[in-house]
Amino acid sequence: MSANRRNFRLTFAAAAVLLTAACFLLIAVTGGLRGARLDLTDDGLFTMSPAAVTILQGLQVPVQVKLYITPQDKMPTQLRNLERDVTEQMRNFEQVSEGMIEFAVFNPQDDEAMQEALAAKGIQPFQVQSVDKDEIGVKLVWSAMTIAYKDKPEELLPRVLPGNLATLEQDLIGPVHRLTRERTPKVAVFGPRKDVDPQLAMMYLQQGMQPPAPAEQFARIRELLQQGHYEAVPVDISAESPIPDDVDLLIVMGMARLEERQVYEINRALRGGTPVVMAVQAHEYGYGPAQNGGWTVTAQGLDTGLEPLLAGFGVTVGEDHFLDEAMETIDLPREVNLGGLRMQTREPVRLPIQIRVTESQMQQDSPIVNRIGSLFYLWGTPVTVDREALAGHGLQATDLIHSSGRNWTAPWSEGPVAGAVFQPTGKAMTGPQPLAVLIEGTFPDTFADRVVPAWPAADAAGAEEPLPALGPEPGPVDPQPARLLVVGSAKMFDDNIIAAPQNALLLLNAIDYLAGSEELLDIRAKALTQRVIRPVSDREKLAWRIVVVFLVPVILTAYGLLRAAARRREATHYRETVRQAAGR
Repeated sequence: MSANRRNFRLTFAAAAVLLTAACFLLIAVTGGLRGARLDLTDDGLFTMSPAAVTILQGLQVPVQVKLYITPQDKMPTQLRNLERDVTEQMRNFEQVSEGMIEFAVFNPQDDEAMQEALAAKGIQPFQVQSVDKDEIGVKLVWSAMTIAYKDKPEELLPRVLPGNLATLEQDLIGPVHRLTRERTPKVAVFGPRKDVDPQLAMMYLQQGMQPPAPAEQFARIRELLQQGHYEAVPVDISAESPIPDDVDLLIVMGMARLEERQVYEINRALRGGTPVVMAVQAHEYGYGPAQNGGWTVTAQGLDTGLEPLLAGFGVTVGEDHFLDEAMETIDLPREVNLGGLRMQTREPVRLPIQIRVTESQMQQDSPIVNRIGSLFYLWGTPVTVDREALAGHGLQATDLIHSSGRNWTAPWSEGPVAGAVFQPTGKAMTGPQPLAVLIEGTFPDTFADRVVPAWPAADAAGAEEPLPALGPEPGPVDPQPARLLVVGSAKMFDDNIIAAPQNALLLLNAIDYLAGSEELLDIRAKALTQRVIRPVSDREKLAWRIVVVFLVPVILTAYGLLRAAARRREATHYRETVRQAAGR
């Protein structure tokens, strides 16, 4: 072996050893450093919001977060990186909170004592489909999280899956914020009950039975508040059930007639600085099967008693039939006769009084509606404001939601609605109309020049006239700035509709914003936007059909003809050049 080759090998070996040592040294030095992360999602889902940073850095007492998860080697293929991905995000939370988030991972797979303790908390393993080579099976896995703070009840995330990674900040920081706040916000809810149909009540009485009690229409609002860790206080706004003085928010669902004293108490609370969410229903509709197929629609007006109060501020809720080409479909039960056998079916009904509101129709600068994809605005009407009247009272209004531009109105009439009312043909389109308005400022006393109304009697049985209920005279109110959110539909929040599209999210956003938990809005806004396809008119459909079926082939044909002509010119020019060269 030559000396040059031997020197080369020694030099190469020494360089490899030094390079390997340098790599190990570099890993040892930089291994504990925080790695750089690049969030390429359109919604910035993996970038911590400023509100989350503020909440984490403001923690004064440690919060224990525990992840109970099956080990990686026993997980199905699609879940094997779950522990690593969750841990990576949790370490980021730990670092931002400067150690106030204490995170730990536990394996309950073979620990019976731990499994029993988790079962007592309501955490159970769940089945996940497993695909391993050519085998398809089902595995029972654990993947849950608990959040504990002081002696308060633990918050649970019973299932943590890869789909939760994008919303982990909201799922974790939201409960942390609610657990660590000094006082639970109190929200008073006024939701009238649905009276029993008079004919049904008469049938009960004829059979010697008492009619059923009026049914609740807005019980799910209280459930929504409890899920958001608010103290829900149902009120009747009566002498026996008044609006508490220490409420942080008042919710009024205007679906029934309010007495004058009830309206006075709402005005008094608003003037004293209590924010109010007020949904006013101008009318409702009933659907009945028609003899020749289809449905008959019957209209019934509602006088909530809130209209004069709003008019005193400069706000009006429309009373005419309001219709919009952007429609939702609902399924209604229908009885059909099949060969003498009567069966219950469900039939889709699509009418312009069932209004669909999409993301493009919302004021995205407002945290109340930011990132809401769609709403079901059932039987609602516009909310119009007289800005000069508002300004005269020192109030400002912001339109949050508006209808599409393809809407129309019809004069209000009780009873059956003619089918022509639902047809847009020949109707004058009114353009986008406001459907929800936020009003801010110090509200006037609309009862200033009037005697304080008496409370209505709670029980006037046996009396020809309801007797006023006695109670303490209301004291003076120190006017304070407040916020009033007026929505032209209360039906969209009743128990049967509130789960439709994102109606519940709209109400929860309004509660968070008005009750002083705006940090939660910033975090919730990072949730993946529910993107919807906007309604396409028949004219647009025809235009695109012409483009696809006719215009594209014409363009391709024209291109082919032009290309063929150009090639013929090139060939002719080439032959001419060759001929001239040969002649020389």
